[in-house]
Amino acid sequence: MSFFLALLLALAALNLWTFALFGWDKLQAEQGGWRVSESKLLALALLGGIGGAYAGRAVFRHKTRKKSFGDSLQYIGFFQLVALTFCGVYFYDSADSLNSGVQTAMAKVDHYAYYPNCTAARRAGAAPLYRGDPGYRPPLDRDNDGIACEPWRGR
Repeated sequence: MSFFLALLLALAALNLWTFALFGWDKLQAEQGGWRVSESKLLALALLGGIGGAYAGRAVFRHKTRKKSFGDSLQYIGFFQLVALTFCGVYFYDSADSLNSGVQTAMAKVDHYAYYPNCTAARRAGAAPLYRGDPGYRPPLDRDNDGIACEPWRGR
């Protein structure tokens, strides 16, 4: 399982748990039972359960009159949106610059590529070599079709 899939599953579970706690707290408020503290509800929202918090608030009509709670929830949502945007831009930009750097380095290596034989080209992962590619040499192209170190064909 990939890291991102595991993260998405954990966030989905956290949001379901937060949603359920809003329903539980509303039920307990009506029956006069044990309540979930506002700080715990806000902490769950801060940890990533913001969607469950907003959904629970809307569905159960819970904590809607309490302005300080609503403001805190909005601050958390705004903070998470800014953080998510920053991470998206940072990692997207980093991935582009990393790929660009790797491609530039590979181009420099390939420019000076020399393979003494096709076995060396295959081991380097460069085979087949096409005419004009770095490392292509006519002695490696036995049938002179422009493709050197072609895959073996069983007969």
